[in-house]
Amino acid sequence: MDTFIGQFGQYSELVLALIGVCAAVAALIPAPGEKSGPAYRIFYRILNTIAVNVRHARNAGDSENNGAKG
Repeated sequence: MDTFIGQFGQYSELVLALIGVCAAVAALIPAPGEKSGPAYRIFYRILNTIAVNVRHARNAGDSENNGAKG
């Protein structure tokens, strides 16, 4: 684990904090629905990518939408 974190060098704390904040925000905001605009869908996808919510690590809202891609 130290090797992985050490690869970021002096920015490791900043990168890990950014991932944590994005994960918390992604857990709080609703998944885009059928009426959501394209800007919100793009924002949601970028936020989940930064938060490392990919593949099996989905938010509850994503599961409720039957895994529909935004």
